[in-house]
Amino acid sequence: MKDRLLPLGIKNPVKTELPALVALEAIGQPWLGEGHLADLRAIALVSSIVGEQSSDARSVADELIGLLDATELDIQEIRPRVVALTIWLQRQPNGRVQAAITKLLSQACAREA
Repeated sequence: MKDRLLPLGIKNPVKTELPALVALEAIGQPWLGEGHLADLRAIALVSSIVGEQSSDARSVADELIGLLDATELDIQEIRPRVVALTIWLQRQPNGRVQAAITKLLSQACAREA
């Protein structure tokens, strides 16, 4: 399948927003699974790659990863960070977001090989 970059300012919400928002709703529910946690972690990892070294986005992404590593998930702490990162990612250039997603996928594939 050929990758296609979207026009500037338009993100594919199915890839960039929906999984994290569904995962937020799963927190505290009996159907919360590893896939939901992976979706939340993905938005943090993409943001940490796209964000500048000492930017607010990188700090929020690091905080979110820390919250996701906790033994108990606190939706009140996680939700504002996921929403902030989602909004921030929407304002980033499509090419940079896609490059970050591609980088993460290639790292995951390299670990599996």
